Amino acid sequence: MKDELCKVIDNRHVGGKLYLLELHAPSIAREVKAGQFVMIRVFEGLEPLGRRAFAVGDVRGENILIFYDLIGRGTQILSKVKREESLRVLGPLGKGLFKTGGERHLLIGGGVGLAGLSLLGKELRALGRQVLFVYGGRSLEHLGMESWLREEGFDYVLFTEDGSRGRKGLVTDVLEEFDTSWVVHACGPKGMLRAIRNKKSGHRVFLSLESRMACGWGVCLGCVVRTPQGYKRVCYEGPVFEAEEVLL
Repeated sequence: MKDELCKVIDNRHVGGKLYLLELHAPSIAREVKAGQFVMIRVFEGLEPLGRRAFAVGDVRGENILIFYDLIGRGTQILSKVKREESLRVLGPLGKGLFKTGGERHLLIGGGVGLAGLSLLGKELRALGRQVLFVYGGRSLEHLGMESWLREEGFDYVLFTEDGSRGRKGLVTDVLEEFDTSWVVHACGPKGMLRAIRNKKSGHRVFLSLESRMACGWGVCLGCVVRTPQGYKRVCYEGPVFEAEEVLL
């Protein structure tokens, strides 16, 4: 875990609410693994206080890529940061990671949740695994990471609830089309993850959870999730859990 002052290489609007932040973060880029995240201080003052958690969506050389939606005060401030400015970044964080065993992997992302799976796709491909992304959102404007999928050359299927792009429906419907030899990894809204967990499809399923975090390393207990044995911290024991481990 490093606390780096990182230069902003790029910070641009991609489409809809989605932005892409590229940071020069050599120490983090060398160490980060799929599923891990960073905590970014978006403002040095007292409002908003604390850092914000973001999945590391990709690594390119000594740079890390962060995809984020414009959803609140913190991301509003972040979207105004200019190239050549610097941000303080803590990471990589999270000890619960994806498992890469098995030959075929289905990666299901809802909206900006796809950023929690994108680096996993590259790691799996480097291991020679078969990878298929399933990417869904309410409408076309929620599929801003499609350009990343195209650039990286991944096979993918798109879903929108309103039918404006790809197949009309929910990404959770796709499980019925793949036999249990496929390992499933999912990241997105809690309702989507709950539906995948409760499908009883027979697949081995890993869920990358999103949660509000204050510290990012397990001290504040602000991001706990219920499990059959009690509570676990999303930031420390997670963010990736096998589906049976958590109660959503």
